[in-house]
Amino acid sequence: MSESPASLLDEGTPAAAGTAGYAPYGQLVKMLLPSVGSIAIYDVAGEAVWCSDGYERPELRRLLDELRASETVAGRGRVENTSDGVPAFIAGLKSDDGAPLGSLVIELSRGQNSRYSGSLVAGLLRPVLDCLENRMNLERTVLAAEPGDDRSLDLLLSVDENDREDSSALEQLVRHCVVHLDCALGALLVPDKNLSIACVVDPTERGSQLLDRTQRHLLAWVQLNNRPMVVNRVAGSAEGAPYKILSCPIRDPNSRVTGLVALFRSTDADDFELRDVRILEFVSRKAVGILSSQYDPLTGLINRLIFERRAQKQLDAASGPSALLYVDIDRLQTINEAFGFHAGDEVIQRIGEVVRRAAGADALASRIGSDRFALLLPKRAVADALEIGQRLLSAASRLGYVDGAESLPVSVSIGVAAAEHESIAHLLASAELACKRAKQQGRNRIESNELDGGATLLRSRQLIAAASLQDALKNNDFRLEAQPIVGLCIRSGETLGYELLVRMRSPAGELLAPDKFLDAADRYQFLPALDRWVICSAVEVLRTSGFASAEQPLYFTVNVSAQSLASGKYAAFALEQLTNAGLPAASFCFEIKEAAAMNHLGAAEQLIRELSKAGCKLALDDFGCGLSSLAHLKRLPVNYLKIDGRFVRRVLDDRVAESIVSGIAKAARTLGVSAIAEHVESAAIAERLRDLDVEYGQGFHLGRPQPFSKAVVSPVLVVGVRTTAT
Repeated sequence: MSESPASLLDEGTPAAAGTAGYAPYGQLVKMLLPSVGSIAIYDVAGEAVWCSDGYERPELRRLLDELRASETVAGRGRVENTSDGVPAFIAGLKSDDGAPLGSLVIELSRGQNSRYSGSLVAGLLRPVLDCLENRMNLERTVLAAEPGDDRSLDLLLSVDENDREDSSALEQLVRHCVVHLDCALGALLVPDKNLSIACVVDPTERGSQLLDRTQRHLLAWVQLNNRPMVVNRVAGSAEGAPYKILSCPIRDPNSRVTGLVALFRSTDADDFELRDVRILEFVSRKAVGILSSQYDPLTGLINRLIFERRAQKQLDAASGPSALLYVDIDRLQTINEAFGFHAGDEVIQRIGEVVRRAAGADALASRIGSDRFALLLPKRAVADALEIGQRLLSAASRLGYVDGAESLPVSVSIGVAAAEHESIAHLLASAELACKRAKQQGRNRIESNELDGGATLLRSRQLIAAASLQDALKNNDFRLEAQPIVGLCIRSGETLGYELLVRMRSPAGELLAPDKFLDAADRYQFLPALDRWVICSAVEVLRTSGFASAEQPLYFTVNVSAQSLASGKYAAFALEQLTNAGLPAASFCFEIKEAAAMNHLGAAEQLIRELSKAGCKLALDDFGCGLSSLAHLKRLPVNYLKIDGRFVRRVLDDRVAESIVSGIAKAARTLGVSAIAEHVESAAIAERLRDLDVEYGQGFHLGRPQPFSKAVVSPVLVVGVRTTAT
């Protein structure tokens, strides 16, 4: 069908109800007032039930809405001008008991407002008004009478809204609607949720073909007009639309049209009446209730409850292995804090669409948490799931969030788990563990639990490390080492200070590097205790060495982990230690990793504000790993940028790494802060950094770590206390 739904309405066809019983009233009006234009009849809710032109005149609708809002549609009628200056007669229709039934709106010819008053037009149209009121009152009485026999109630009772498997509740609703209203076919369409349900009674294929041809036009019409539509008389060839059509919009809680429910009767069947319209509106509201209980309102994906039920059903029926992807949006809290929750919602919606597209026809996708999604791939191997996961990673990384001149990257971490006849709960837990491992290893990556033995071994090692870490904290079995920081461009070759590195002593007496225990400290929430040990030990060393009375200003950079940052209590604790030791706050610089600052932007701002107010310095460590904080440096006023060593090591043979290092150095100069390059491991790297105007460097070429107690304190000392390896 090439015509739009509106073009199928010829003169005398209603916009929202059946013509039988209403078209004669319009003809009677034209007999009594031959020069009138458009005629429209409205029900008590203000919905058009009949229009002489086949469509509703916007200017008449606006005038009626204005009068309804001011509650002046009363009495036997009045004449008012539309916004276009055309006079119109508007009469309120009432029952014998004074209850409102609807309105009659008639477009008069220009100049007739001076010839006719409202009372005069009402007098001329009195037979029409009386008959209309009798008709509408009768319909109201019939719809209210005998509720046990009302077909709308039958529809209510015959559909089990608790039936949550697949789309059976909605399919049942459409099927019963078709049967109860004597239709040839019916359809329910919700494009946002990829829902297309049809019930075809017609044994031929023309019913399905008609749906394919008309659904786009019907949906466009209800979205534009946001009200029901009836086509009882077809203009032109019956081959174009061999059915009478009744459609009604499906609206979300914000009254936005998201889909439609439509019914079709053969051309020789009874016309659709007002009663049918009311029933279909009722069905539409019930469909909304079912959709709300099954689908996530933000993404349109099924919710977790429905996902688990459907997924378990598919797993039970599967003849071979299946795979599940667990998708978690990285740093969503950063976007919420930087741009507001509406930005976070937009990212969730866009990732949801990426997951939906990746799912394919045979997969099952769901939003199972605030920033988490699940994608079940029945009868798929892990290798297939990893390939789909890689496409997901690539698609997500291309999204990005941009707000004016500021932007933040968007990425996801993905865990993959394989299943063969096991519960969906176990499969989700296994995939979630793999996803957490992906986050721990740097985010924006995919990990699989296919080699479960390796994952179990890793967890066992972390448990052993956690037990040793707990004992070390109790017994003070840590040691601070110092590594020099050397001038590259400013005071070239001079040792400017030392950065303190933490080591743990094993039960065998061996000193363990951070990579042996930091993962366990992070996993089992020991980092806040370790951060406190570091600053307490550093303060004690400086207090006993007489640093408080030293003449030369010294600066000590103390690392603050993401867990301490998120607690919101670290700044007060650190300042208390400095005060009790009599150390000046200006002698300490607190170091935050770029990733931690971006993940906890609000907490980072608060910590910087509290420590800066006390006189402390601040630094961003591992800067450049995401470049996301460049847009937020004004909100994070630090004194030092420590360039991520992964770029420094590749500065000689990777032009991208060289550009990043150069860009950070230039940004630092522009902002009036100092740049320090980490992992300077050769003379060639040091020389290239000088060419790029990087002020300071640190690494094995410039000096290896040594016990802090033996470190040589130079006139200008910059000491960093870190819990990570250099």
